[in-house]
Parts: sequence; structure tokens; C-alpha cells
Amino acid sequence: MKNIISLKWLNALTLFIAITSTSISAQNDNDLEGWSAVELNLKATKKLSFSVAEHLRFRNDISTVKNYFTQIKVNYEILKNLELGAGVRYITKNDDVGGQQGYDPFFRYQFDAAYRHKIEKVDLFFLLRYQNKNQLGRSESEGDVAKEFIRTRFGVGYKIKPLKLTLRVFAEHFNQPTNSKIEQNETRMRYTLKLNRRFKKIGSFTLFYGIQNNSVGDLKTKKSFLGLKYAYKIDFTK
Repeated sequence: MKNIISLKWLNALTLFIAITSTSISAQNDNDLEGWSAVELNLKATKKLSFSVAEHLRFRNDISTVKNYFTQIKVNYEILKNLELGAGVRYITKNDDVGGQQGYDPFFRYQFDAAYRHKIEKVDLFFLLRYQNKNQLGRSESEGDVAKEFIRTRFGVGYKIKPLKLTLRVFAEHFNQPTNSKIEQNETRMRYTLKLNRRFKKIGSFTLFYGIQNNSVGDLKTKKSFLGLKYAYKIDFTK
């Protein structure tokens, strides 16, 4: 009986992704991106953890490199289920529009507060993040204005034990603080479905699909992304 229920969950997820993908592909103003990542997680103590990851992203229906970046993060649990974190990214972005094209370097830093609550097979997630990104090698007089966002993310996770899978659903809001140096503020809404499978001594694999809506003034755009992430964890507390 449990296997039948779990298969229904998986079939419903597959059907949802297929319908959403078809709907997005039918709209000309949308793009499908491909995201991939490899991550190493280090649990130094019961409260302190680190991670380093390499990411590669494609755009134009997964045909052109969008960017690739290295990310380093640190998290510390200050209270039960409540963590504070910080991270940096060194980003190489493919600029293939305009007269001057090539790969441009960017740097981003972020600060997080994350809360997680577990109720039997269900996990609840909440994340608050401040992030700041700017282009390296350019000044404000040359047109480089730091891009800031306040991000809030809410997620729900459910363990499908017979299949050894974890299903997670996330809703995320990006809000750009008011700044006299930018003409119009940008907002984003992102919805993501993730399916995770962990293997002993090998690591975990996560397949995910998402939709993002962007708004800058009266200009509204949409995109979707399909991704795969591999993560390996080393626990020094055991």
C-alpha cells in the first residue's frame, strides 16, 4: 500500500513537470536554462559546517553558457534548528550581447538566517538572505552599480521512504532595495521542485525544475530551469 501511494506521488510530480514544461515552451518570451553543480560539504563540529561548490549554467534553451562560478559557504547553528551563514561567489559571466563581448568577472557575497522544523516525515524550511553582487574591474563611474537583493524562501519537504526519495517544494521572493543609483527596482518570484536521492558512501543527487518571473518596472519576463546537483558530505564529528 505504501509503495502504491509513493508511486502516485512520483507520477503526480512527473506529470506536473511535463505540463509546466510544455506550457513554458509554448511561450516565446521564455527561456529554458540548464543548471548543474558539484558540492562538497564539511561538518567540522556539531554546530559549524562549510561547503564549496562549482556551478555551471546554460541559457538559450540550454545551448549557450550563461555563467559558471565557485561558491564557498559557512554555517553556524546558534540555536536548535536556527543557523546563521555567510557565503561568497566568484562568477564568470558570458556577455554575448552588444559591441563588447566576452567573459566578465563578478563577485557576490551573502548573509543568511535559516530555520528548519521537522514534523515526522515533513520538513519546513525558511531562509532570509541579503546578497550583493558587482562586476570586478569596473567602477561606478564606468557603470558598475552593485546589485542587491533581499531574498525570502519558504519550503516544504516530504520523505518518500519506500523509494528512498525526498521531495521538496520551494517558493522564493527576491526584492531589490530602493537605491538612488538604479532607475527601477527589480523583483523576482521563483518556484522550484526538487527530488533528492542519497546513497551511502557515494553522496546525494538532486534533480530539480523551477520557474522564475522577473519584473523591472513595466517589463516582465519569465524563464524556467532544469538542473542536476551532486553533493558529497564529510562528517568530522563521527
